[in-house]
Amino acid sequence: MRQTRYGAHNHTTLLGRILLLCLMAMVLWGCATTKELEQEEKTRFRIADTNLRLGLGYLQQGREEAALEKLKKAVDVMPDYAEAHSSIALAYERLGQRDKAGEHYRRAVELKPKDGAIQNNFAVFLCGQGEYQAAEEHFLKAINSRKYRTPAQAMENLGRCMMRAGDLKKAETYLRKALQINPRLPGALLLMAQISLEKKRLLSGRAYLQRYQEVARLGPDGLWLGMQVEKGLGDMAAVREYENQLRRNYPDSNEMRMLLEEEARQRGDAAAK
Repeated sequence: MRQTRYGAHNHTTLLGRILLLCLMAMVLWGCATTKELEQEEKTRFRIADTNLRLGLGYLQQGREEAALEKLKKAVDVMPDYAEAHSSIALAYERLGQRDKAGEHYRRAVELKPKDGAIQNNFAVFLCGQGEYQAAEEHFLKAINSRKYRTPAQAMENLGRCMMRAGDLKKAETYLRKALQINPRLPGALLLMAQISLEKKRLLSGRAYLQRYQEVARLGPDGLWLGMQVEKGLGDMAAVREYENQLRRNYPDSNEMRMLLEEEARQRGDAAAK
């Protein structure tokens, strides 16, 4: 009887040890599997991020096809990588494939709805599509994003979009807010000068152009705008100064072509008299 009880006890102990070893093996296997998955995830992200950076580099160089190839790899490797979707959307947009661009912009917003940069990029796209109300909503989401570093730029973009929509009242409101955040924002200053001209606030237009020239060099559009403002104010010396800068710095611009056409009309009118 003792031998029987001893044998049963020994068998039970052995079985317990086996079960314990099995449990330990399962735990160790689980730990190994978790580490493998984490490592695999890191590898996938590294590959996707490398392709994203290469794609963005190609986009900056204007090589959209090469960018698209790299960005496709980034999305394929990590389908939930919001930044890759936003970037490939830009590539498709530049290539004129707006349907695909829209799909990827929307996917990026779904993946990271609180990302200000992604919201801003989508809003710019929507504005270009003429979807002004939706664009305004997404611009405001970008501006209100706590981690977004350039809310003034998004506010400027929103003001520009409202100008495109023909709503000068909203445009002026948003542009003023942009300048409250950053008083030296060149785009907002130039747009406010344009609004001032359209609303016949010529002295205000002159002031905005002067502020603009403190932070940036006027391009052909700004010089043309300055000519119109100074003509309205009757300062022909300032008009000629703007004209001279346009001739000297932008002889092949559309504004230079408009100036030459205007001068030709004036000569024709003078000859007719």
